[in-house]
Amino acid sequence: MGDTHCVKVVCEGAYLTPARRHRYDEGHVIQPPNAPDPRVDACARYAVLDLGVYPDLDRVCRVMAGALGVEHVAVVLATARRCWVPAAAGWTPRDLGQRAAEQLSKAPRSPAAWAGARLPAFDALFGDGHWGAAATTPLTTPGGVQIGLLLAASAAPRVDWDRSAAQLHDGAALIMQVLEARAASAQLDRGRQERERLAGRLHQATLTARTFQAIADLTALPLDEDDSLRGAAQLTAELISADWAGLQFRPGGTPESVWPEQDGRPGPPLPASDVPVLDAAAGWTFPDGEPGALACVDVPGRAARLAFARRGMDARWSSSDRQVLRDLTWALRHLLSFAAQASALRGLEEQLQFALRNLPMILWVTDARGALAVAEGSGLTQLGLRREQVLGRSLDEVLGGTLNVTALRAELGVGQERRQEVTLAGRVYDTHRVRLPDGGGTLGVAFDVTELVESRAQARRAQRHAETLLDLTQVMALSGSLPEVTLQALEVLLPALPHSWMVLWFREGPLLRPLVSCGEQPEAIAQWQRRGVPLTDAFAQRLLAGAAVQLNPPDLPERLRNEGLHGALLMPVRAGETLMVLGAYRREPLAWSPVERDLLSVAARVVQVSLERRDTLAELRSAAVTDSLTGLGNRRAFEADLRAALARGPVTLVTLDVDGLKQVNDTQGHARGDELLRSVARALGNLLGPDEGAYRVGGDEFCLLLRGLPGRALPDLDAALLSVKADGFAQAGASAGSASAPLDGQDPEALWQLADERMYLEKARRRQVR
Repeated sequence: MGDTHCVKVVCEGAYLTPARRHRYDEGHVIQPPNAPDPRVDACARYAVLDLGVYPDLDRVCRVMAGALGVEHVAVVLATARRCWVPAAAGWTPRDLGQRAAEQLSKAPRSPAAWAGARLPAFDALFGDGHWGAAATTPLTTPGGVQIGLLLAASAAPRVDWDRSAAQLHDGAALIMQVLEARAASAQLDRGRQERERLAGRLHQATLTARTFQAIADLTALPLDEDDSLRGAAQLTAELISADWAGLQFRPGGTPESVWPEQDGRPGPPLPASDVPVLDAAAGWTFPDGEPGALACVDVPGRAARLAFARRGMDARWSSSDRQVLRDLTWALRHLLSFAAQASALRGLEEQLQFALRNLPMILWVTDARGALAVAEGSGLTQLGLRREQVLGRSLDEVLGGTLNVTALRAELGVGQERRQEVTLAGRVYDTHRVRLPDGGGTLGVAFDVTELVESRAQARRAQRHAETLLDLTQVMALSGSLPEVTLQALEVLLPALPHSWMVLWFREGPLLRPLVSCGEQPEAIAQWQRRGVPLTDAFAQRLLAGAAVQLNPPDLPERLRNEGLHGALLMPVRAGETLMVLGAYRREPLAWSPVERDLLSVAARVVQVSLERRDTLAELRSAAVTDSLTGLGNRRAFEADLRAALARGPVTLVTLDVDGLKQVNDTQGHARGDELLRSVARALGNLLGPDEGAYRVGGDEFCLLLRGLPGRALPDLDAALLSVKADGFAQAGASAGSASAPLDGQDPEALWQLADERMYLEKARRRQVR
């Protein structure tokens, strides 16, 4: 069934191979076996996939048999896999087996088609091999899926099927109503079961949440680690309905019973192996020999574990119990982390005291009046102050109003923090201040960050340098003319070169002239630059040799410095035969730094890449539209020029095919055949006037685009190709055809096809003449 063609069959459950297709007046497309079958889903929804007994459907069949006055009524269901009869009247289940169902499902849809027809299944069902007539109507779901048919049959041809058609259709609708009622009832049952399941899960989740909240609340009690673990074990045992819970403090030790309350008496021995969960079938028993289920949870960070047990041969741990035990590990980690935080807090206090003694920092507390109540830290010594000198004094007074504590109390709310960098005695301090809730005082700390501030400044300069380089590399990827790309590169670079302007010079005869300028420059210098720099200049000679030129203020003549030029940095840019110079000029007497030199070098590289890409793109564009053998335009160029010519006005398209190329290739070789094509190309090129073109569009196929009104006389190709014969190709010739626009139409494809057809007619005529 891997064939992708559709197979049309009458029965929705039968397959026919493409080699054995039959035509039916009415059919259905059968999908491959592994393709989804909507009929299977529909039957599953109605719960009629099995071969069970369905009294509700049987009752409808009996009612229909009485209403129609026939002996037999059957519901036949069919999918891509099988056919079956879930309900019938007049026939017994033994009568209607799988084979009979398949035969019935192949019954013609029109009663008239049954006149004299024979089906093996009916021969068996009616006994004597003869039967009267029958009729069917499809069973279609509300979604439009046909899942089978309702069949009525009579052994005697006495039924008026035309009058019974409406009754049969109503019977099919009644069958579908019964099936829809079955589906709705099943859906209600599933919804009720789902609600009951969700309610149970919600109840269990609520109990679990309350238990773990109680375990979390243990952190607020004055308990040590062991008591906290005992409380967690008791709460968990109640949640999972354990019969016993204990706490083992060391591996191999006797566990202490904590649930039910047994005053810490010894509990049952625990396995020495690291087995977290054992059901009763695993063989673990209580000391009295009764089997039970055991679960152990390791205490994070300690060699202890909590144990829980249930009694009975059938004792086991459900998936929800196992999830609770897994979550208990997290809760225990929370309990122990609280104790660790208390220990860490003591350690932080010790570290703070160490920092106050050894690091350049200041810690202070002021009262509501702004007077210093606490002042600690070795940073006081750096400021020339002692603790005894500042206590009781206003912080504004001690620091000369640098922090403006009075304004701080007015601006800050309770618990709000203010951060500020201030400079004291030539050092930079990072201050953090917060208003305290008791009386409106403030808490503050100041760190000496002078070295950090200097490092940040250097990092910012390095970041600006890197961002400038990144922007320059992005400019390198831009398309556009050389002046446009260069101007964008200079605009990116100029902010990194303070007090500067930039110029891109190009070679024009014996001079270097400015192509692009960026930045403010003195007028006198601008006039001098516009006049150009002779290539005989000493600096120009160095640039021509590929060397960079750097001029600081002492290197420049006094005249130029008086006119506003205090430095120059020149980089040669060469791409092929093109020479350009990228120059940066200073308005202030500042020396060039290595960073600035690197940036200008990258900008020069951007210009060079733009030049190289411009040349490469020009070569690629030419190669894309040129036939490499003949130098004429290729097919791509022809199609583009044809559309453009049609848009401009009247044009004549000539197609021609070279005669004799195959003979030359076969007798003289392909190299000689290539020379023939080049000779033809030269001859065609001599025929062209202004705005006309010749193209090689195939192996020996050429096209001409000629200007002029439709009907223009074609050039004498035989005369034009005399030069080809003179090149040694005496048997060479060409057959041509033409089409003109707008006389023959404006569509490019149609015009080309018409010229080809006329060319082939000409080729046939010439062949007859020869």
